[in-house]
Amino acid sequence: MELRGPFGVIYNASLWVTKLAYVNILWIIFSLAGLILFGLFPATVSIFAIIRKWKKGDTDFPIFKTFWTFYRTEFVKSNQLGFILLVIGFILYVDLRILYFSEGFLQILYYPILILSFIFILVCLNAFPVYVHYELKAFQIIRTSFIRIIINPIPTIAMLGGTIVLWYLFTFLPGVIPFFGISLLTLVLVWSFFITIKEVRGVIIK
Repeated sequence: MELRGPFGVIYNASLWVTKLAYVNILWIIFSLAGLILFGLFPATVSIFAIIRKWKKGDTDFPIFKTFWTFYRTEFVKSNQLGFILLVIGFILYVDLRILYFSEGFLQILYYPILILSFIFILVCLNAFPVYVHYELKAFQIIRTSFIRIIINPIPTIAMLGGTIVLWYLFTFLPGVIPFFGISLLTLVLVWSFFITIKEVRGVIIK
């Protein structure tokens, strides 16, 4: 029998809290299973894929089995994307550090690189929602993420705002991070991604 009224609301809320905690723990376990370096990105794609399914109304599936399936099948491509993002992020970080302590003409380049770094952060926020929504290769995911920022910035603004809110929440409540740190962030990013879906297939190189 389906619970109705306040008890039904409480039951459904507790059910979703449990699910979010469960997939967050799975993310930690599978990240560690890949020695973090090789497990982080497949686990991240897996949790995004599961929460995307929930967002689209598909809630009747085995969570562990589905998580493992995505982890296994997306292992190579997710690591390709992850390492590309890491390399780009590292290069931008090093450039910022060098330019910050430079003098003369080089210091003028600091602010353009800072702007590029901010755009890169926005691309990263979009990358995994794009990954699980479209069938694309690693570089196409990055390109599509950038295109989405230009074509329809509202979801990206929501992503950035939600991420900042969660940052402050976790600062005051660090004890919830092991249970909801990644799952809540994923929920915010996926929900923001679906605010308005703008198809960009016309500008994606297949």
